[in-house]
Amino acid sequence: MDDKSFDEFIKGKALEENMLLPSGLNQKMTSTFKALPKRKKYHTRLFRLGTVAAILAFCVLTSIGFASPSFASNVKNISNTISSNISNLLGLQRNLDEYKTVINKEVTDNSITVKLNEVVLNGSELTVSYNINSSKKLEAMGSWHASNKVYINGKQASTGASGSAHNIDDYTTEAVMTYSLDKVDLNGDLDIKILCSQIELMGGNDAIKGSWDFEFRTNGNQLKTDTKELLLNHKFTLENGEEYTLTKYTDNSLGQEIYASISNSKRNPTYVVALRGIDNLGNKVEFYMSRGGKEEALFKVENIDGNLNENATSLTLTPYAAILPDKSGEMNSEYYQVGDKFTIDLSLLK
Repeated sequence: MDDKSFDEFIKGKALEENMLLPSGLNQKMTSTFKALPKRKKYHTRLFRLGTVAAILAFCVLTSIGFASPSFASNVKNISNTISSNISNLLGLQRNLDEYKTVINKEVTDNSITVKLNEVVLNGSELTVSYNINSSKKLEAMGSWHASNKVYINGKQASTGASGSAHNIDDYTTEAVMTYSLDKVDLNGDLDIKILCSQIELMGGNDAIKGSWDFEFRTNGNQLKTDTKELLLNHKFTLENGEEYTLTKYTDNSLGQEIYASISNSKRNPTYVVALRGIDNLGNKVEFYMSRGGKEEALFKVENIDGNLNENATSLTLTPYAAILPDKSGEMNSEYYQVGDKFTIDLSLLK
């Protein structure tokens, strides 16, 4: 399978797994595969973390895996240095020490050790970093993935997850996952359990049963207090009749988000929506759809090419959409404008 075919395979599989590919990721993937040595044969299995970040991490670390030994060694040392640091893993430039809870607890079962490193509670999302280690040597495109469920104050709270993973050595996978939480009170001190009964080897057929459970307390009130908000009221309608209303813009140490409500929800065809534009300094800005449902959606700032400029005072964005094609993941040329341009005055954040 040549570079182009494998590139298209990855993008097609992403669609089969209902992954949302924001603008810019296709080019990143294409350039990554073009840079790989032609003599290597690529495995045709894709690990399923269900997120854009997972695919990008897959592409970047695949290229690292085929780099020179000295370069790979340097990358490994850097990875070990920043290991477990959620801020670095998410590509953030802000310090999360004030908001995160450091766990540093290990559980071993069936010769596999899971280490829970750090957690951050951000509104209705819990971001977790953890390592998975075993004596089994990982292949170039293989990585461990834990099937976790989150319980808060005794009630199951996780409704979905997104994140990324990469191998920091031949036997260890490091992951950062964000779990969406629903129908629980998230105020004050919370008793949280993360329960895992199965660990899979992505890129292979191994699924190991066991018990890797963690229990701890955390509190998201400080981050909630330090989150700035700005109410919005911008509407646009897709060709299938779905109406989006952008309701709120938020900014905190974990990044910027735009919330939307959805009415007249349709799933045939399925659309990917992106908010694209520039800041007042002329820098390109994009918010990709992190998650979407029948009644609401969440857009997060795309930081593949850098974080939002802290000196920006306004954002001018335009909504675009693309129909998810059946087979190919090439969506950039298919995005089209679905609403009017609008401006967010960041000086009004409070």
